[in-house]
Amino acid sequence: MLVNDDGFMTKALPLTYRALEGLGEVLVIVPEIPKSGGGHSLTLHKPIFVRELTVHDFVTYVINGTPVDAIHVAKGIFGFEPDVVVSGVNIGENTSAQNILYSGTVEAAIEAGLFGYPALAFSADVSTDTEFEEPVFSYLVRRVVESSVSYIIRHGWFKSVDAISINIPKPGKPCGVVMARTQKVRFIQSYERRVDPRGREYFWLIGRRVVDSGTDSYYLSKGYIVVTPLRSDLTHPGLSGCPELPKGVNDFIEHLRTVLKSLG
Repeated sequence: MLVNDDGFMTKALPLTYRALEGLGEVLVIVPEIPKSGGGHSLTLHKPIFVRELTVHDFVTYVINGTPVDAIHVAKGIFGFEPDVVVSGVNIGENTSAQNILYSGTVEAAIEAGLFGYPALAFSADVSTDTEFEEPVFSYLVRRVVESSVSYIIRHGWFKSVDAISINIPKPGKPCGVVMARTQKVRFIQSYERRVDPRGREYFWLIGRRVVDSGTDSYYLSKGYIVVTPLRSDLTHPGLSGCPELPKGVNDFIEHLRTVLKSLG
């Protein structure tokens, strides 16, 4: 299954679909409008409408809901049981616990993980989707997605991991692949006061990025592909009995490093 939080018009959608189409049947369900920053929201107070569109030469189901809704639509309306759920590729990086909680992309993967589906969330450190049209970067993104999903199909999922977030650095040759803990806060936020043409005061939320050494945000800023295994259990590890990281995740990291080296 393929879902995103940027809607059906993003140039990342056909790019991601092309990376998956050779691996098996792909069900595409995305929100009709961008839902960035929607987090783990679920539609409860209005009906869900599903439209079938062919926009990028493949069938896409568009819903008037959220990325999390898309997981429920696939399961509850289409009766679809995915072998892997792919969320993204998102326009913009999703490092830090703060961004993970905000991100519709990552939270769709988390929702899939709650139901026991292997789930990968892909995000790219780009400002606009036109950057996905750059041939070298497009090829890198496609190979990262394809090789990650094919690995899961061949080797299976990882015990005690609900989702994996993969962040791809800005266009250019990546320095490597690392697994890193999440930074806690990515943006120091404040409101900027403005006045509209009619003299009415309003406020616009702005944020200043911060980077903590040794974290996912740090390594992404240095040009690394950053892989972070995630658990939906928010209780303290001392109470949840969180086991050690499964060995299979390290094997997955080595696989991605080999793929990156093969790209030259």
